[in-house]
Amino acid sequence: MDCIARVPFRFLPRLRLICRRWRDLVTGHSFRRHRERIGAAEHLIFIVQALSGATNLSLPIYAISVYIATDNSWHRLTSPEPIPLFSHCVAVERKLILVGGWDPVRLDPIPDVWIVDLVTGEWRKGRAMSIARSFFACAAVGGRVYVAGGHDKMRNPLRTAEIYDVEADEWVALPAMAEERDESQGVAIRSRFWVISGYGTQTLWQFTNSAEWYDPEKGVWLTEEGLCSKENGSSACFAGGDVLWCVGRIGARKYRGGSGWNEIAQAAEGMKETSCMATMGDSKIFVMGAVRNGGGTADGRGNYGAWILDIGAGKWIKVETPANFSGYAYTAAAVFI
Repeated sequence: MDCIARVPFRFLPRLRLICRRWRDLVTGHSFRRHRERIGAAEHLIFIVQALSGATNLSLPIYAISVYIATDNSWHRLTSPEPIPLFSHCVAVERKLILVGGWDPVRLDPIPDVWIVDLVTGEWRKGRAMSIARSFFACAAVGGRVYVAGGHDKMRNPLRTAEIYDVEADEWVALPAMAEERDESQGVAIRSRFWVISGYGTQTLWQFTNSAEWYDPEKGVWLTEEGLCSKENGSSACFAGGDVLWCVGRIGARKYRGGSGWNEIAQAAEGMKETSCMATMGDSKIFVMGAVRNGGGTADGRGNYGAWILDIGAGKWIKVETPANFSGYAYTAAAVFI
């Protein structure tokens, strides 16, 4: 079993095709635990990304890129259909969930959900959201996927929210937030879903400095004022975990409620601005952003790169990013498998 458990992640879907015994082995929960126990588990970052080499600039092409931090390699997932533009990706156990985005041909928002089994490589469609929304907050919390805010097909900012049970394949409506929050960011902090910043109908493109988080026991949204500043609001990316993390032009910070923001590291050398990030356990943060003097636009043109922050040391590590993986990165999800 040790020999099979040490096979790199990208080859696991092929192992299950060899025989029934190997299929049952690699798809079992004990196999994942064994990989962790013997030190064979890998840090994987899944990224919804524009293809930098696309030739039709009016219709950007998106894909799922995979960065394997364990061996510093880049790969792409094969998908049965084109990846929606600006779709969210979140990880639930050994599954990658793609939520919403834009139809790659019509450029209209869609409510679609795709579920990828990362061990078998199989894709299936999940139940769609109740409405199509764009640029919404999204995060996985406790094995379920939360979405909130964004805007509808008529570009009206939204207060509505809902939650997806991956196993049951069901969406349930949540109470509406106190404010409309278009272009907000969603994070999971200590088993709570937070919706960071955003703007409403009356304050178009003026990002609020507040956030809201959902209390599942009471079934209500609570507001945290003064969370974002001009420097770390719309121009920065957020990620969760035990604390709230923010990476932007002024560097990396962590937020602990009443104690406010604490600087962990200065801005990464060569990083112009951030586009997405994901925490890798408690010790590292993966970030993609535009390379300074390299431009960078959402249609894939430009030069995007990756960095990893070593939280304990407060130092950045520049990740070598191949040219064909340097397109605009919209969302990222980290998996340890």
